[in-house]
Amino acid sequence: MLEFSVFYRLAAALGLGLIIGLQREHTYFDASDRHPAGVRTFTLVGLGGAMAALLCGLMGGAAPFVAGFIVIGLLLVASHIAFGLSHRGEQGLHNGPVPENAPTAPPANAGITTSVALVIVYLLGAMCWYGKLLESCVIMVVMLWILTVKEQLHSFAQKLSREDILATVKFAVISALILPFLPNQACGPAGLQVLNPHTIWLFVVFISGIGFVGYVLIKIVGPGKGIWLTGVLGGIASSTALTLNLAGRSRDNESYASDFTLGIVLSWSVMYVRLYLICIALSMDLAKPLALPLLLPVVPGLAYALFLKIREGSDHRSKTADFSNPFKLLPAIKFGVVFTCVMFVANAARVYLGEGALLACSFLGGAAEMDAVAFSVIDMFVKNGLGVRELVLAFLLASLANTLTKGGLVIFLGAKSMRKPIIPAVVLICSVTVALIVAYI
Repeated sequence: MLEFSVFYRLAAALGLGLIIGLQREHTYFDASDRHPAGVRTFTLVGLGGAMAALLCGLMGGAAPFVAGFIVIGLLLVASHIAFGLSHRGEQGLHNGPVPENAPTAPPANAGITTSVALVIVYLLGAMCWYGKLLESCVIMVVMLWILTVKEQLHSFAQKLSREDILATVKFAVISALILPFLPNQACGPAGLQVLNPHTIWLFVVFISGIGFVGYVLIKIVGPGKGIWLTGVLGGIASSTALTLNLAGRSRDNESYASDFTLGIVLSWSVMYVRLYLICIALSMDLAKPLALPLLLPVVPGLAYALFLKIREGSDHRSKTADFSNPFKLLPAIKFGVVFTCVMFVANAARVYLGEGALLACSFLGGAAEMDAVAFSVIDMFVKNGLGVRELVLAFLLASLANTLTKGGLVIFLGAKSMRKPIIPAVVLICSVTVALIVAYI
């Protein structure tokens, strides 16, 4: 009996090779260009990868797949050797200068990317045979993006300085080499086991990572749009970390202080929306009670951000090259220590003063990070029957403390030119929050 799944997986492998081959075919200069593989070769190699995997199953060994891999490698090596010899032979035929309008031949090392892509297509064919169709399609999309944005990637790489590369290495060290080895277990006195080294260092990575991502965006789209987009992404991740990072960096890049202020205010507004979505995801019963307390402060925040945008109105793209390196680990570590201390004090108040001190604990916890307060309060609402009024007041007090803390970070750590424009944002958001607290009391 014919098995439809066999033909389906073979067809998927063939299709992936065809799509990537079409992209590669359109990158060549003209029909006379020499290249190691085109649309037909890519299609056949994708199919060959799936067939090799099929034969491995039938023969009970990996020999067919390894043999196919070796054959493809040898063919690519032979193709590059032949191309290099031919290219040098053509250069020897030139007895004079090349005409100005003559077509430029591809360099002798052309086709390396195509060769690598061909090998990956062979592996994708095998993945299709083993039923990893979704994973194969995702890899194909990523490959198409990398192969298509060649000029943009090269342009971005040329803009990077030696310090930028060093910053990338440092960030990789603190995130990929240090974080995985820290114990992910809470420690501390009995009843106050809230000191988790993994969580604390993760927050440090958060702060550094926001600055690193923002710097990449600034390099790509320019400081103005890059900083604003960083503010939105920072509000989704951690508005406190974003505020700390941009405030610290404003001292070395004071000409961008207005952009930093706008990015910070945007992150504060996005934080409320993110928090509301988290709350209703955890409990749909909170959708209505928390709509006004968490979404109303967004209005003055966005309104003031729009005011700052209109007032600024200038483009800083020409200053991209002057933007300083983003990686500063010491400020992130300092704030990580402060964050840990505040969370420890808040939990101590909850343990020793009881749940009656919920509002005080929420205010203290909110000074460090809103998410910790949100998760603990919602857990009390779901499991311990916490009243809606107490829950709303806890959120409002936590958000009030959080806004005051972030405003203080900007005033004390940011450039002098950021102090005056950030005060109206703090006043507007805090005024709305205080008015809501009075209304619920």
